[in-house]
Amino acid sequence: MLDKSIKPPTVFTPLRDGMVLRNASTQDQEALADLLSHVHASPTGEANNGVRAWQRDLFSLGHPTLSPADMLVVEDTEKGILASSFLIIPQTWSYGGIPLGVSLLELAATHPDYRGRGLLRKQLEVLVAGSTRRGDLIQGMTDVLFFKDDIGFLPGVTQRAGRGGHTRDLLQTQSRHVDLRPARIEDVPFLAAVENQARERALLSCMRNDEQWRHELQGHSVESMIHNDIRVIELGQEPIGFLVLGYGGIPSFPIPSWLPGRPCPENVVSVTRFEIMRGKPWHDVTFSVLDQLTAHMDGYMLWLGTEHPTYNILGTLLVRNPPRIGWFLRVPDMVALLQAVTPVLENRLRGTAAESFSGQLRLSLYNHGIEIRFSEGSIIDVNGWPSHNRRDSDASLPTQMFQQLLFGQAAWEELEHAFPDSRVHTNLAKLLIPVLFPKMNSDIWPFL
Repeated sequence: MLDKSIKPPTVFTPLRDGMVLRNASTQDQEALADLLSHVHASPTGEANNGVRAWQRDLFSLGHPTLSPADMLVVEDTEKGILASSFLIIPQTWSYGGIPLGVSLLELAATHPDYRGRGLLRKQLEVLVAGSTRRGDLIQGMTDVLFFKDDIGFLPGVTQRAGRGGHTRDLLQTQSRHVDLRPARIEDVPFLAAVENQARERALLSCMRNDEQWRHELQGHSVESMIHNDIRVIELGQEPIGFLVLGYGGIPSFPIPSWLPGRPCPENVVSVTRFEIMRGKPWHDVTFSVLDQLTAHMDGYMLWLGTEHPTYNILGTLLVRNPPRIGWFLRVPDMVALLQAVTPVLENRLRGTAAESFSGQLRLSLYNHGIEIRFSEGSIIDVNGWPSHNRRDSDASLPTQMFQQLLFGQAAWEELEHAFPDSRVHTNLAKLLIPVLFPKMNSDIWPFL
């Protein structure tokens, strides 16, 4: 957490023209809030108070995983002002049940007078290096447009996808009434249990421990753009699920003319999590919840990913299908990531024609290679393939395409048709690749 007890900065790098790259400190709180709120201002120049509150909360309310080394600033020491800032938020994601260290880059800002000097790039290099030393297997960000050159972040998985409808189309149904109440600290074990159950539907998801759940309930001021209204769903006073209303960690900017941190121009309710315990009446609960949420609204937006039980229940009532946005992901060590998720890959072989396979699969990713060795259906080794080449490989494809496969974003057939450089060279690859790397849904509610 960021508080007055933190030790002196651990990063202090002089740059040109009297600039210094260093860790942020509590003394920077107001200057940072001002920088971010004005850099992320509305088109009319009005300061973004939602971003301001988010940054201030990191100091005043703390954060369970953020350390001083994860928050950087560039200061113009001659003028005594902050020119740029960037931070990275450590968290844990699940890959089919395997915990992975992940860090997300957020709250990037550079004062207009200091742009074009590569200040964000310099901070990015320090943050990513620290994340890699910590052992994180994935780093992610939302936007790479403010970087002029390759930074190693490639399109990874869907970040925000949803469906929506109009209140007028919701017909009165014989649904079982449920009650919605604000979530409390004592609900944390229940919230965690329901979320853990929901994780079974996704390849990639974000994991939260009890401290992080408490932060979701108490760590964001109401003014913050990432403040969430978390409500428990009760059926006859029995908790059976929960809702998250609001930002949900990712802005719903596909709503026309809406800017993150600004009031939504449409009279709609935005639902960013909706989960029900197994064995409870999803159908009835869905309509009862929407009846209550839309009582004084024109419509609803369900930002629940590309797949969700509620979409199946509402069917043709969902007439809005806004554009999707995605995460840009960086994998510092692809071999280490594959080694970490080996149990998931092995499990996919069971019950298929590749079960009990012994041998090796060689993949050429053009700038490096990977060799996966099998023995009777078990993966006994994953290593780099130093002498990689297309001729001797079982399949060849660019790293970006392999990342799409690994994260379940696309099936091999889709990549093969869309990208000519993705080629299968052996029957072995035709057998193993679709089994090891199937297309799967991910549902990431990031911990911010």
